[in-house]
Amino acid sequence: MNIAALIIVGISLILMILAIALDWKIKIKKVSFALYWVFCLVGAIVCLCCGFAGQNPIKDIFLNDANINPLKILVIFISCTSISVLLDKIGFFSYIAAVILSKNKSSQTKLFFSFSAIIAILTIFTSNDILILTFTPFICYFSKNAKINPIPYIISEFVCANVWSMFFFIDNPTNIYLCTTFGISFLEYAAVMAIPTAVCGVFSTFLVYFMFRKQLKEKINIDDVEIIKPDKQLLTIGVTGLAVMVLFMAVSNYIPGVELWYIPLVCAGATYIAIIICLLAKKEKFTIIWKSLAGLPYSLAPFLLSMSVFIVTLSNSGLISEFATFLQGNHMMVTGAISFGLGNLLNNIPMTMMFTTTLHDFSWVDAAGNIANPAFYPYAYATVASSNICALLTPIGSLAGIMFMKILKQNDVKFSFTQFVGHGAIISIPTIALALVIIMALPWVGI
Repeated sequence: MNIAALIIVGISLILMILAIALDWKIKIKKVSFALYWVFCLVGAIVCLCCGFAGQNPIKDIFLNDANINPLKILVIFISCTSISVLLDKIGFFSYIAAVILSKNKSSQTKLFFSFSAIIAILTIFTSNDILILTFTPFICYFSKNAKINPIPYIISEFVCANVWSMFFFIDNPTNIYLCTTFGISFLEYAAVMAIPTAVCGVFSTFLVYFMFRKQLKEKINIDDVEIIKPDKQLLTIGVTGLAVMVLFMAVSNYIPGVELWYIPLVCAGATYIAIIICLLAKKEKFTIIWKSLAGLPYSLAPFLLSMSVFIVTLSNSGLISEFATFLQGNHMMVTGAISFGLGNLLNNIPMTMMFTTTLHDFSWVDAAGNIANPAFYPYAYATVASSNICALLTPIGSLAGIMFMKILKQNDVKFSFTQFVGHGAIISIPTIALALVIIMALPWVGI
């Protein structure tokens, strides 16, 4: 093994974890940058300069025609997210939240389940990160005004957004990475993960409810809710763009000569152009466009690309091959348990990238990434489940967890790291266990 390469990657990952956990930032004039991706980028550059990632790493990693090309994966995620951000800036999510609140303001129990249901539905078709960023401040606001405890609602929101993000592979970058690597189609993925997602989604929601059922029986006093309707034309364009993207990605395998990443890129581009034309016709400023573009997760780009370099470096060192031999020699439940634990140690994105490369080294997968043995599938879907559900155990498990905790602090909601882990353990451990059991029992896995 190349010890020097392992040391560089190890130091970079340790600094990344500390930066995520402690929210380290650097401010240049009025712009602040999170440091977690900076440490990764520096480490990746060192690996490239020292030759740890191969002789021609730029071509091999970023310019190859394989599904695992991180640039293609990044385009898919950013394009899908851009439509969700656009819908948020149009006012779609806040409008839905206000309507739910206005119709259920007499009962906390009804309000709890209504919010949980709408977040589950929206997560399936949009982005869990965007929903967390949108709904968390809203929940904090109405809870403060109604003088009720926001904790049951924010926990339910966070749980629903992360568990139901297993449904379609476009809901989470970890899903996208694994599925595009192994050529798992939109419909093939949904056919397998629909049942585990639905069962775990309902199960985890009721877990949260039983944890707080006494508090949710208390009376609620909410004044009239101001419902601001979004612009119908802009909303129609945004929802149509989202619907067309989901539809074409669902049938992408039946469209010859079209790679998957083309679809979200074209749909997102067309949606933004249509919005611009609509704004020009209305003689309005492009404020929504600028806010949407500013709200995209740009930091994911250097983070994902740096992680790609680290994974190749670890693979060249021989560590990935040894890990693959270990996992393939054990039950898929072991893969699920280890990936769940590492997701909270490394964050779910680098964990998924590491496990995807490890699974690629299985003897059941050929050099092109084609799956030759159906026995491989439970391991892949176990990793998917862990990458989503691990976010519930600690804030480090996902970047959304860090943003979630920051929003609560900004809104003066007391919810400590210890409380997050305490509630998260009760919810996440039985939920991941249930998900893995269902995946293991599915009769159509591998078809």
